[in-house]
Amino acid sequence: SSGAAERRRSGIVERNAELALIRRMLAHLAAGTTDSAHAPLRIAAGNHADPAHLLRERSRLFRGAPVAAALSADLPEPGRFLALELGGVPILLVRGADGRVRAFANACRHRGAPIAEGAGRVEGGRIRCPFHAWTYDLTGALAAIPVGEAGHATCDRAQLGLRPRPCAEANGLVLVRAEGDEPIDAAHWLGAVATDLDALGLAGFHFFDARTTTWNANWKLLLETFLESLHVFSLHRETVHPHYFSLPMVADPIGPHLRFPVARRTLASLREQPESAWRLVDHATVQWYLAPNALLSATRDYALLWRFESPEPNRARVETRFYTARPIADERERKRFDDSFALQLRVTEAEDFPMQEKIQRGLAAGA
Repeated sequence: SSGAAERRRSGIVERNAELALIRRMLAHLAAGTTDSAHAPLRIAAGNHADPAHLLRERSRLFRGAPVAAALSADLPEPGRFLALELGGVPILLVRGADGRVRAFANACRHRGAPIAEGAGRVEGGRIRCPFHAWTYDLTGALAAIPVGEAGHATCDRAQLGLRPRPCAEANGLVLVRAEGDEPIDAAHWLGAVATDLDALGLAGFHFFDARTTTWNANWKLLLETFLESLHVFSLHRETVHPHYFSLPMVADPIGPHLRFPVARRTLASLREQPESAWRLVDHATVQWYLAPNALLSATRDYALLWRFESPEPNRARVETRFYTARPIADERERKRFDDSFALQLRVTEAEDFPMQEKIQRGLAAGA
């Protein structure tokens, strides 16, 4: 519709929110101010280095709460799957023939082997364990025991399907909880973030590429580097600072989540233009912290989903997935998106994350 097209052109957030964000940023620029918390927050160094603290995080956050596990674009059609970990729990996402995304513990009910790894397409509507070839359909039900039928004749086949995990798909986002059986109320969990994701058109994005890296730092340090731009003028003085302001930064809490645009220097030019011509997508990258451990970053024509976890306090795994707002038109466009993804990775992997590794050494040492 023309309304949807207008939302996509203005991009990223709903129009009234877009204008309000720009007004706030321009006011801050004029006054030399920025959004800030009501008071300083003191954080114990042990929160980033204590194994007991990490165990509490794993139980309450990564396993006990909904997690932004993927985008709808990762499972674009029936039969597509994606394997991942949430709080150390192996999870398998599968889009069924009915179009619904389901989550399962990624462990065969026979001997616990992972049913699938990476991402791909289930051939013939059956998921086959690579160990003994126990086979499941796209709903997780046990479909076949190829050479062990007699040995399992007394087993209740109906009870040997893959173990389901709570899963919900909404506004282009796939939410999963690794433990518990209570359904996920996506509308309640996302709150007003859902309006932003619809304005962005996230449900229509397309998967492009992914990368997983590991770092000698706690997951929170790696995530926190995205949550403030004060360091841009210093740490990124040659890469990012020539194009983006370090301040101002505006941020809006949305339940447990956060929305915060990072302004390009061109934003200042909007002072001379009527509000009808203002488009945030032309002058900022908008990011959402999605509790507890994900970050969604969006520009005019692509988005990235960053997921952070720590298998141990001093180590973290970072998964970065890149999506385009439309299908790739040609090789020239593919090269442009390749370059954009490479730039995002280059800044974080050469500047942000190495700094957090140095910080982690001090925290872990009790310094």
